[in-house]
Amino acid sequence: MFKLKLVIPRSLSLDGESVEREMFYDWVWSQFASDGLLGIDEGTLLSEQAAEKGLVTESWTVDSGEAPRERDWVGAQDLITAELYFSSEDQAISAVSLLKEFSGLQVLGIEEQKVQDWDAEWKASFLNAGDGVKISPFWRVVPPWVDEKFLKDHPVSEKLLRINPGAGFGTGTHETTQLCLQAIGQVSLEGSLQGKPVLDFGSGSGILSISLALLGAHVDGVEIDPLAIENAKENAQINKVVDHIQWTEDLNALSGRYALLVANILRPVLLEFAPRLVERLENLQNPVILSGLIESDLDSVIQVYSELLKRGPKSILSQGEWRAIVF
Repeated sequence: MFKLKLVIPRSLSLDGESVEREMFYDWVWSQFASDGLLGIDEGTLLSEQAAEKGLVTESWTVDSGEAPRERDWVGAQDLITAELYFSSEDQAISAVSLLKEFSGLQVLGIEEQKVQDWDAEWKASFLNAGDGVKISPFWRVVPPWVDEKFLKDHPVSEKLLRINPGAGFGTGTHETTQLCLQAIGQVSLEGSLQGKPVLDFGSGSGILSISLALLGAHVDGVEIDPLAIENAKENAQINKVVDHIQWTEDLNALSGRYALLVANILRPVLLEFAPRLVERLENLQNPVILSGLIESDLDSVIQVYSELLKRGPKSILSQGEWRAIVF
């Protein structure tokens, strides 16, 4: 496979006529779809970069209820770097001769793109990292294909979380997930979660819900992404805790009260849902774990939740730039 890199302005010219960038992509597909064109990467612009350019007011992308209607940050750029993928080098070279007909288009060159087995590489990297991910006080996150007897230094007290990578956020490698697992472990050591109702708000791949179920809790997971819920259900089945967890896309669909609240999600959502989450506690003295935060998020989140809970945080856990608040 060969990659043809282009710099494309918002508007080009062909035979003296203006062609908008989206129309240019349509033209590319019509010209080369039958001549080896495999795909087009129109470029990316991270939310942090969009914030730096003044395209958004927040440096995070937050889907509280639905996707923002305006998020075409790449399309808003005057110049973008795009990539066309072709089956062979000859097909890419042939395409260049036609693309040069467009005034304003810059051809950066052609590179060979080796086809990689990303799934195999992920598996290898997970195992090479040392038989999964160890997280205090007793967790070890491993992929489903790892046989327990082959794990190094696997004490009886260690609890295995088997998580398959998928669309949901959270395979045990991200700092916020690890912080939450650490906090959940500490809470369970201070008081058993056996048979207790727990709310996991923003449950993603289900890793936190599954960890809570492995500790004996009955978990309600709230996640607005149906693809993440499907991934979570698969992970729950792998860990044999399907009967201990139910998922929903809507917090309002739940009527229960909870002995523990866990929310690993971003600051704006934590603030927006604060009253509704706190009112779901059985008692204002019940533990609350909030993560998905950076240092600059702490003051506002602590203030809002301290007022609602009538108490300050017990501890703040940190890993890299990420923070978790434990009430």
